[in-house]
Amino acid sequence: MKFVDILTQTSPDDPTVLVVNPHSRTGRERFEDVKQALEGAMNVVDAVLPDNEAEFRDVIESYCHQRIRRFIIGGGDGTLSAAANILAYRPVVVGVLPLGTGNTFFSGLNLPTSLPRLIDVLASGPVVPIDLGLAETDTTHRYFLNTATLGVSERLTQLLTGESKRKLGWLAWPKGVRKAIMQTPVFQVRLEYWNRVDIFRTRQLIIAKGRNLAGPVFMLDHASYQDGHVHVFSLGGKDWWSLFKVAGRLVLGRQISDRSAHYCAVKEVHVTTDPPMAIDIDGDVWGRTPCRFTAHPRGLWVVARFNVKTSYGIQGVS
Repeated sequence: MKFVDILTQTSPDDPTVLVVNPHSRTGRERFEDVKQALEGAMNVVDAVLPDNEAEFRDVIESYCHQRIRRFIIGGGDGTLSAAANILAYRPVVVGVLPLGTGNTFFSGLNLPTSLPRLIDVLASGPVVPIDLGLAETDTTHRYFLNTATLGVSERLTQLLTGESKRKLGWLAWPKGVRKAIMQTPVFQVRLEYWNRVDIFRTRQLIIAKGRNLAGPVFMLDHASYQDGHVHVFSLGGKDWWSLFKVAGRLVLGRQISDRSAHYCAVKEVHVTTDPPMAIDIDGDVWGRTPCRFTAHPRGLWVVARFNVKTSYGIQGVS
């Protein structure tokens, strides 16, 4: 599929649709302000607050068929992940409004955080292609922008309600971490990649795409949305101390170097666990292991301010 009509920069004249998730942390309360600001800066043909996921998909699909080429998506990481699964490999540009709790994907795009400056960039800023991660089981598949995780974070997602995240924001996470850790048993992981098999025990496995792991917390200096790899690692082994040791290094901005992390950067990895584990995709509980994870280059075109790798040709991408 060739994206010959994708430009390297957006224009205020481009027909644009704003779609905001009203269930994201500040989506509903900021909708009117955001809408008015966007209408003053670009050609907004519609602004929608869909009531549910089905309506969210229908709105985007409908405007894709009408050849709308720019969507401004407002919400958190779950909202952006849902949009990416609709818009992957389509000739459209996605602009991001961070209206969620963590906003991890937005943090990696190097965009302004103040609304007026952000809207200026969304109206006429640079457009770049980014990789998507793909999770595949025997029965289904899903793209992801940030992470697919197994273990503690999956349990934490189940414990945190939308209401608690809206009220407490980032403070909702540490409140649930202790309970999530206590409720997550040690499980065995089998990683198959290249011609290698790696088997170990842990309470948390992460398959990441991009540089940021959670909000502004970054994973590796050399990881990016354009590196063509998924980054796989565990947060320690079966003991609590190793989990906190690796997690602490990440929070402090240090690279993953602890041996117990079992780090690898690969284009494809097959993950099997004992027992089978639920998989959290960008903050939403999805399928179960076994699962294959792959990196898919040039899967989505976004407004962002970072250098485009030379291997990503802008014209005639196939």
